[in-house]
Amino acid sequence: MGDARHQKTKSDHNDGNAVDITHDPASGATGDEIAKHALNDSRVTYVIWNRRIHSRDGRGWRPYRGSNPHTHHCHISIRASARGDTRHWGWFTGGASPPPPPSRRPPPKSLPARNLKRGSKGPEVQQLQAALVKLGFMTQSQLNTGPGVFGPQTELSLKKFQARHGVPSTGFYGPLTRAAFSKLGF
Repeated sequence: MGDARHQKTKSDHNDGNAVDITHDPASGATGDEIAKHALNDSRVTYVIWNRRIHSRDGRGWRPYRGSNPHTHHCHISIRASARGDTRHWGWFTGGASPPPPPSRRPPPKSLPARNLKRGSKGPEVQQLQAALVKLGFMTQSQLNTGPGVFGPQTELSLKKFQARHGVPSTGFYGPLTRAAFSKLGF
């Protein structure tokens, strides 16, 4: 995958985790619209367009200084676990963004009722971590570094979830974050 230049470097294209969509205003597919719709899809990890990059780490758009300015196409990278997800993207059809892809593991029965923060430990933290993995904000390998321990990785993953769902990105699991999870069926 990817052209000869990409094959010589580390690239999401080579792994089948990226696509470039041509900026084509004459057909209605502008890079701005492509990027906007891509960032509304939970399968997407980052977008590069018009000398800017936007990733799911809560930093928003920032300058991109790679050798290709991405002014003729919009680069979209997805989670490796979403590679086989063939559901419609909902772009340019007026349709809503698709829900997160189905998980192979059963969803947690519920999320913790008590507040959690960095330093918390136990099965309630594991419930929260399982939900973050299911929704793609934490990987299984990240979870394996500290299951049941609310450490820096859980805090960062929770902040990403909070930023994506309109909750202040504090890394604190409390009533506002519980409500955001509840809207997703947890």
